[in-house]
Amino acid sequence: MSTEYLQQQTKKIILNDEIDEFDFQNAIDHLFLEDIPDSAIAAFIKALTNRGVNFNELKIIKEVILGHSCRITPKVTGTLIDNCGTGGDMFNSFNISTAASIIASASGINVAKHGNRSASGLCGSADFFEHVGFNLDTEERTLINALEENGFSFLFAPKFHPSLKRLSVIRKQLGFKTVFNIIGPLCNPCTNITGQVIGISDPGIFDLISNAMIKSHLKKIILVHSSDGMDELSNTSSNMMLSIESGKIERQEINPTLLDLKIVKREQIQISSIGESVKSTLETIYGKSTEAKQDIVSLNAAIALIAGGKVTEINDGIKMAREIVKSETPKTKLRELISCCGNVRKLDILEEKFSL
Repeated sequence: MSTEYLQQQTKKIILNDEIDEFDFQNAIDHLFLEDIPDSAIAAFIKALTNRGVNFNELKIIKEVILGHSCRITPKVTGTLIDNCGTGGDMFNSFNISTAASIIASASGINVAKHGNRSASGLCGSADFFEHVGFNLDTEERTLINALEENGFSFLFAPKFHPSLKRLSVIRKQLGFKTVFNIIGPLCNPCTNITGQVIGISDPGIFDLISNAMIKSHLKKIILVHSSDGMDELSNTSSNMMLSIESGKIERQEINPTLLDLKIVKREQIQISSIGESVKSTLETIYGKSTEAKQDIVSLNAAIALIAGGKVTEINDGIKMAREIVKSETPKTKLRELISCCGNVRKLDILEEKFSL
């Protein structure tokens, strides 16, 4: 019966018939039922991808996924933000948002960095943290303790969304991008997130995501995209930033030449291997990278500082980020996390290897 119901909703989508909110939500819930065969789930996802979703449907998908997730409510004082991108930009940059998140947390903002292994690039946030000694299997309580005590923690997506494991396998078998490729950054497991920076590689989904998030309980949401295709703000081109606050949406173009930044070439911030990405990311956290890489991280850290209420202007955020790096507090933040949730000896070895 459950399979027949999902097939009925799939047919509606294929025929472009009207599907009301109740049936749509119920159909998404059915994707998590064990007795539904993979073929029926794959057919529904394929039909939905071909037809596309509206912002209300995206919101429903997000709410259903969170309903099947392991939610946590860390006891923190002040703002609690996330900084996560949709990925898929194929830019081969280092872990910019990860470095920016650690630097922002060193300002006193609480950061619950939600992330996963790379699906299309060389090194995702989870790949970076694993390489520097973080244990991706760390118990939930320990992760919460790290956030409550040190103001920063990494939340490995598969750990908090175990029900998505089967869907992930089915999606990979389909071999093309689906709506689930953009839903990850919207599903931080913390119930008390107050602000978020969401990197978007496809400018065509700006309106989709912003309208899905406009009635969110978050105080501030910032969507970012560079005109040359990155799911970050970049010092290689002009950028688009969209801010959502108090139910209002504000768009603005961010031009590096109007900030305290220099325009650089793409290859100056690109990497060619996981090892190079880990090295560049650590160097920017420790303030020992090239000017181009240090600047792009400072720019993105500035946006995280705005989301966390530390500053209101980007240039002020860039200045604060640079001062924070000079203080070596981000280095301490990273060591505290690895000491709490992993093997800090791995980090020691890398610091020695890269002369950090």
